[in-house]
Amino acid sequence: MNDNDFCLCGWNMCLKGTICAITSPPYHPMQDTMNILIMVTIEIMSRLSRSILRCYFGQNSRFPAYYRRIPGNISDVSTLKTTVKSLGFLGAATIHLVLDRGFYSVTNIDELYQQRHKFTIALPTGRKWVEPYLDKHCANIASPANYFVTGDNEVLYAATELHKWGRNKHRGYLHLYYNAERAANDFDCFTRKLIFCRDALLKGRPIKDHEDFYKRYLVVKKTPKGGLKVDYNEKEIRKRRDRYSGFFCIFSNKIKDAREALKVYRNKDVVENCFDDLKNHLDMKRLRVHSAAAMDCRLFLQFLALVYINAIRNTIEADSKLKYLTAREVMEEMETLTRIEYSRYGQIFTETSPMQRHIMKIFNLGTKT
Repeated sequence: MNDNDFCLCGWNMCLKGTICAITSPPYHPMQDTMNILIMVTIEIMSRLSRSILRCYFGQNSRFPAYYRRIPGNISDVSTLKTTVKSLGFLGAATIHLVLDRGFYSVTNIDELYQQRHKFTIALPTGRKWVEPYLDKHCANIASPANYFVTGDNEVLYAATELHKWGRNKHRGYLHLYYNAERAANDFDCFTRKLIFCRDALLKGRPIKDHEDFYKRYLVVKKTPKGGLKVDYNEKEIRKRRDRYSGFFCIFSNKIKDAREALKVYRNKDVVENCFDDLKNHLDMKRLRVHSAAAMDCRLFLQFLALVYINAIRNTIEADSKLKYLTAREVMEEMETLTRIEYSRYGQIFTETSPMQRHIMKIFNLGTKT
């Protein structure tokens, strides 16, 4: 069995009937129920090049099911189409993708609608098609009727609008969230970006990706005598501060309820935790390989290790005594246990502590001594 066959088996076993999360850091089947796929990215360095490792996780099962390596100079937004095709080859006829704002583009949303996939995606700030909805709700969203508290004790106000996407008027649900504490911080970040962009223009080093930002919030004049002059568009800046600060948006063609959409989106943190395992516990920040073949082998072994780590974590979290320990602490607890084999008499284990016996019981391991 090669690594592709292994991943196909893992996909069918791990994701059936679960929510699926895709994550990508640069390094760099399931037909009976809807699956949610979360996408994340991790960076890995080797002597060969900078690459991106993209993993696919069951959000409920927390098991990695599939991975692929792509070049590190490719942005998230440009990889979604190929990712969707790969999922189709694996038998994912109907999936629900959960994506962060780095994957947002009009082309990607059109592609997801065309392929009839369900999705939930965070929207970048400053989308013009969103602003009419923000204008509608900015004055009245902070109402007790829209109030709710998240599991992290974060106070939010939420509203939902039906939006018809594109020429074909595809149905979608735009969820608007307002956090009063976040408003001041958002405007501070916006101001820092505004000053940075103005300085870049004055130095003659404009950033191409910020062209729309320049046109909207800065007034650029160039005269033969005075040279280049860049002023702030105070009207648009006040509008941004008074109407748009403190808001963030999630767009979905599947989830109608704002609270459920936020819960599903933030549950992708399970994938972030898995990448933390890769980078820190499994020593994947640098691969230290000298060929592409060696890199692929290393990635496959790391993928297998991640399967074991997640299996251990799922088991200990289901136990009342072990749920406060990390997977690493459980493995360290078992380090002093030794199995001794005698060629003529069989095997024995060294003396076990109460915690070791409990761990072996939970993992269905033999404890004969």
